[in-house]
Amino acid sequence: MKTQMRFQKYLCLVMILVGAIALFYAFSYCTGSLAELGATLKSDNKTSLFKAREGMNDASLYVDIQGFNNMLMWFGIVMILLAVLLYITSCNKRRKYYISNYVAIGLCAGGNIVLSVVAMIMNAGWKSEFLNIDFERWFKYWDSLNIPGLDIAPHYSESTVMFDLAYAVYPLVIVASLLLILNLVWKIMLMQGEKKLLAGGQNIQPAGGESL
Repeated sequence: MKTQMRFQKYLCLVMILVGAIALFYAFSYCTGSLAELGATLKSDNKTSLFKAREGMNDASLYVDIQGFNNMLMWFGIVMILLAVLLYITSCNKRRKYYISNYVAIGLCAGGNIVLSVVAMIMNAGWKSEFLNIDFERWFKYWDSLNIPGLDIAPHYSESTVMFDLAYAVYPLVIVASLLLILNLVWKIMLMQGEKKLLAGGQNIQPAGGESL
């Protein structure tokens, strides 16, 4: 039981950490290539400075993706709050779990898994939209600004790193959540074992015939 209690203590901390990682990822989502794309917007921050060919995306994708980015931020906040619920119900230190602990673990593990799956599915869609940007027109726009004697840093990148990181961050959250469920199963087995040991001890009778 001592090993399991140490494990549950560290696991609750891990749930806080993976939630924080998911939140940090959300804050970083629109950096890199997406930030470079955003730099190709007019002063109204809505209209693209380069015109994409029909059926392809331009810099306005940066504006469109902000809603999804905000959703990722709220997902990260919810994950942290669900992990805090584990501490509120003392899942990190209780020798015996009660209904409140089962509820907290179910909400935390289940909520994290659902949010992570939704985030990855939607992220795949947005990655496809990014790959459908008219990169040729984007590059030509910055190349047209390359006037001799005028130093202009090109805001151009085809990197999908920030999209790809989702397939490292959210599987990490899912693995931690599955470990939380396995820890609950382990806890239940140990609790049942202790209960049987106590029941067996009460049934042991001394020579006088009275239960110990």
